[in-house]
Amino acid sequence: MSVLFSSAIQYSTAQDSEGTVVRDSQTVLLEGKTLPANDYIHLYDATPYMIKAGHVAAKLPCDSKSETSLKVLIGQAPNLKPADLELLKELSKPGAMCIYHVDVESTKQVNGTITDIALQNPTNKEVKFAPTATIVIGVDEIMPGAEEAGAMGNMSMGNSTG
Repeated sequence: MSVLFSSAIQYSTAQDSEGTVVRDSQTVLLEGKTLPANDYIHLYDATPYMIKAGHVAAKLPCDSKSETSLKVLIGQAPNLKPADLELLKELSKPGAMCIYHVDVESTKQVNGTITDIALQNPTNKEVKFAPTATIVIGVDEIMPGAEEAGAMGNMSMGNSTG
């Protein structure tokens, strides 16, 4: 599967004791692509840095109740969990395509480190993406320490569906 990525990076020298301000924007155009059943697309990896502040917006297929079967996963590989997506009703078309978004922020809590973002299809059916299906990832601030926050390893989704 080929996926079109568009990226814009703007670095700033603004630093505090906790992080560095950056502006990294990744746009993933999904039109015409297929996400196999029980599989995922790894969209973003900030390692060796943690994402201190960021945002994800996703325009995805949805049912008549504005729910999508797809999951945006966040965390530090291999420990990714589904993000709590918020529906943007004004920009959504229930039964067709809906827009969701979530703020992304690493914390000092156990499993609070975010370095990776992925899109998962936890269903037993492949998903073929319609025109305008997109994911936009914006990273505003990063900080070092991802290696100390958790063990590095191969990414697996394990039981990430719930």
